[in-house]
Amino acid sequence: MKSKNYLARLTSKNQMTLPKGVSALLNVGPGDSVRFEVSEDGSVVLLPPTVRERLAPLLGRRRRGAGLAPEAVDAMLREMRGDIDE
Repeated sequence: MKSKNYLARLTSKNQMTLPKGVSALLNVGPGDSVRFEVSEDGSVVLLPPTVRERLAPLLGRRRRGAGLAPEAVDAMLREMRGDIDE
């Protein structure tokens, strides 16, 4: 793969916008995070978020113990299907 160079400017608040080609390569978009890996020699690599980092906002949203009892779910499904209890 031929290497490409991209240029991004920093704002007065040290923010930057990723060039379109870079965000496409990393498969990231608005609201996503990226990782910067800095080696001992000072070189910097820009990396996409890990799967865990992508899923972090969703983790812990479902509370255990919340919801209906299995019997209540069965009864609700029977009612939705129109089953008649005999």
